[in-house]
Amino acid sequence: MVIAMNKGEFLKELSKQTGLSESKAILVNDILEKNFFISKGNKDKIISELVIKLDISLDKAAEIYNISKKIISNEIMNKLKHPFEDQD
Repeated sequence: MVIAMNKGEFLKELSKQTGLSESKAILVNDILEKNFFISKGNKDKIISELVIKLDISLDKAAEIYNISKKIISNEIMNKLKHPFEDQD
């Protein structure tokens, strides 16, 4: 059975994979929600915003962006493969 990921689960997974605190994971989520993260044009904008708001290096910001995108993409693929699994 596929379990749909909610915002809290996304934050936990992001914290786990990146080593970010929950408060910093919330900041990342807020930045992603403000911007259409799948668009290549917004990638640089999101990474720049991560650098500024989290006070991290450009490389670390790019890593966080890629991990976030992977987590969300995997969840989207799960929903496409199993569209009715979580409808009880």
